[in-house]
Amino acid sequence: MMTASEIRTKVLDRAAEDAEFRSCVVADPKATIMSEIGIAIPDGFDVVVHEDSATTAHLVLPPAPELTEAELEMMAGSGGCAWDGCY
Repeated sequence: MMTASEIRTKVLDRAAEDAEFRSCVVADPKATIMSEIGIAIPDGFDVVVHEDSATTAHLVLPPAPELTEAELEMMAGSGGCAWDGCY
């Protein structure tokens, strides 16, 4: 099973080399990652892609510490997904 870091690296590397993959991962990240990278992402877990530009940068904050037990379980990958520790 790939770690979240390995998945992130694989997606970023492929998006840098393959314009068609980049367009698909921006348009429908969850479906593209599941089909092209070959991992399962459980229902209820969303993947959002933000594309930086020359005039826009995105800052991703870790989850707020007030997560519910269900949210903590989702982040821990209890559904068998390798997206544990995404942040």
